[in-house]
Amino acid sequence: MPIVTLTTDLGYRDPYLAIVKAGILQKVKEVQIIDLSCDIKDNNISDAAFILKNSIDYFPQGTIHLVGVKFITGGKTLGAQQNIDNTRYLVTQFKNQYVVCPDNGLITLLDESFAEKVYQVYFENAAQHNFFLKNVFIDVAAQIAEGKKLDEIGVETSDYYKAFQFSSFSNPDNMKGKSIYIDDFGNIILNITKEQFYKALGNRKFTIVLPGTTIKEISETYDDVKVGEALVLFNGFGYLEVAMNGKSAYKMLYPRDVGRQFDFNLTIEFND
Repeated sequence: MPIVTLTTDLGYRDPYLAIVKAGILQKVKEVQIIDLSCDIKDNNISDAAFILKNSIDYFPQGTIHLVGVKFITGGKTLGAQQNIDNTRYLVTQFKNQYVVCPDNGLITLLDESFAEKVYQVYFENAAQHNFFLKNVFIDVAAQIAEGKKLDEIGVETSDYYKAFQFSSFSNPDNMKGKSIYIDDFGNIILNITKEQFYKALGNRKFTIVLPGTTIKEISETYDDVKVGEALVLFNGFGYLEVAMNGKSAYKMLYPRDVGRQFDFNLTIEFND
């Protein structure tokens, strides 16, 4: 039974998502459809990549992931300057599964050392572009489910758009990272992994200064502190997370007039 996942910005209020699912049910035999996340905000490619990257290991080989989130460029001229073409659609393999997405940089956000073959998918007319998830991606999923090879579905390309996250970095005195995802609980997830943190820390102690509080230890659970207090822990994905027990760290730390457009930067000071 083929599995098709959906990562989109279609939401649940409008009929668009249901229409896509109906199309999949019609064209892919005995399919199981899973919403990975269908409420991506502000065309945030980084959020879509984070969700897929940290979910894909839980799916079986051959799963087909349809990612319907575009990179907003603000016009054809700007898109051309950035080497972004919102009318190009790609299909590739990643961890023995399939990813279908616009040419938006998502595949290199999944893995900065991504080196799989990538194929451009062609479609018949411009009208299909307006609802590409239904009019293009469903056909690609159906062909994959039928057993077609990717070079039968698209044409190999190497000039797709490549995007990369800023990596965390450390020096002898501190470690710096930035937010890469904010979940619906208001937890702020940073680009610092458990392995990176302890390798840089060594046998030293550390200090993290947040508005109104200083943190000097890694918590195991949210309940390690009182309700309303801030903490840091390593979440189930292995990333450092700034959280508040029972409340939103996002609301505490992000300026109201800037919100998620503002990058939350964190410095961890090392103490001998």
